[in-house]
Amino acid sequence: MDPFIVYLHVLWLRTRAALTTFAAQEPVRLRAALTSLVLAAGVLIPALADGHTAEKAAGVLAVALPIVVGESARSKVTPTKR
Repeated sequence: MDPFIVYLHVLWLRTRAALTTFAAQEPVRLRAALTSLVLAAGVLIPALADGHTAEKAAGVLAVALPIVVGESARSKVTPTKR
């Protein structure tokens, strides 16, 4: 088997394991990250095709908002250390 294919397979398995662990430990952050990816795809891709700077800036703000909201929600549901 080609070493590059083996490397890609190992990389895929490690990424999948890391994402599974992340999803189990941080569901609020995962939800915020997925929402950000959807917003980025829906806003930035058309903005890049059109080339307007204002649309690109709005896309960045739309991507940043779920991250901020997710971090805020996570801090409310994460137990504090005593």
